[in-house]
Amino acid sequence: MQGKLSIRELTLVGMSAALMAVFSQIAIPLPVGVPITLQVFAVVVIAIVLEQKLATLAMLIYTLVGSIGIPIFANLSGGVRVIVGPTGGYIIGFIVMTLVIGFISKTNNKWKIFIGVYIGLAIDYVIGVTQLALVAKLPLSKALIGGFYPFIIKDLIIVGLAAMIALKIKKGLRKELLKNAVS
Repeated sequence: MQGKLSIRELTLVGMSAALMAVFSQIAIPLPVGVPITLQVFAVVVIAIVLEQKLATLAMLIYTLVGSIGIPIFANLSGGVRVIVGPTGGYIIGFIVMTLVIGFISKTNNKWKIFIGVYIGLAIDYVIGVTQLALVAKLPLSKALIGGFYPFIIKDLIIVGLAAMIALKIKKGLRKELLKNAVS
């Protein structure tokens, strides 16, 4: 495994963490405390385009920057209290989601990537709903009502669209990188 990152890789990681912060602000608050956002869209695009190592690093940076209090999480929130709070499991789940999707993305097999995207989404929901139930002291049925049911249809559609878009971006990016390498 390569220890150092190139300037190009560092730039992609930084831009991806910033993209995640921007997509986190596209949020509709709900009374249950878990807002509707486009975060999973950003996670999928980042994971497919950057693949496992760089995408996971971008998600870790996003999480760490938000954890130290910079208001980059949904609804301009930040701090450790968000990570250990009711919605923090979803943010932690984004890291695991990125690991899974990024790993599968290296195969460049579209069908495996689509399956991986939905596996990653399921993992994020398991971690997110579990933390919501534990922190808010809710029975699992109420945690599902507040942290799963309102989002699942939107997320099933969004991650599929994100995967299609990301695959096109990745193909174009690869073509551009190869063109620049030859020049």
